[in-house]
Amino acid sequence: MSWGVVAAPEPVEGRAPEAGRLEPALQQLAGWQGAWPPHRPTSVRAVLLADAGSIEDGRARADDAVDSGADLLMVQGGGDPVEGLLVIAVLLDLEPVRAIGTAPGEEWLRQTVAVRDGLRTGRAHRGNPVALLDAVGATAVAAGAGLLAQAATRRTPVLLDGSAVVAAAALCAGRLAPGAARWWLAGTTPPAPAAVEAHRELTLVPLLDLGLGGPEGASIALSVLEQACDLVERG
Repeated sequence: MSWGVVAAPEPVEGRAPEAGRLEPALQQLAGWQGAWPPHRPTSVRAVLLADAGSIEDGRARADDAVDSGADLLMVQGGGDPVEGLLVIAVLLDLEPVRAIGTAPGEEWLRQTVAVRDGLRTGRAHRGNPVALLDAVGATAVAAGAGLLAQAATRRTPVLLDGSAVVAAAALCAGRLAPGAARWWLAGTTPPAPAAVEAHRELTLVPLLDLGLGGPEGASIALSVLEQACDLVERG
């Protein structure tokens, strides 16, 4: 399954020196919208990747959001992060500890063992993201991959949270639909090393780096982006 190469947004001339480090994100937003200065998104749809699903389910969710008028999707991860950590570890050839990091406690041990065991099955499908998702049962990642790839083909931007599930979905979508990542903006630096590696592979530069201990932060990033739009519109 492939969407083909996704068309990139057209570059837009503009400067926002008063926006400081937010300028690259504003330039990206302007490219999505096709005008400078960029304006606040008027209809934001939040999507939680917590339920089991498929790539086709994700495509349908993207179409539903875009058809209902959403001009920005905010994708957040929920549920067990293991499937995201596992998918990234397979695709980027990471050992479990490199994917998860080190931490005390039973949860770290559970995740490490689960990723280690899943790698035995997943490595046979490293070159085929669709087969990989099916083989390891990564249903939330599959739904997210379908949603992100389809949103890009529909020329609808997406703000990503820092969860491993969302990062894994983005990594898969980027391979299914080359160029799709040009329609995405990472809201925050992820806490999981595997998710950081996925962002690096996709050349996604987080809007915020707050050192959050959890994957949340997309809603904070959205608020910052909206206020930055107000700043440059007034200027």
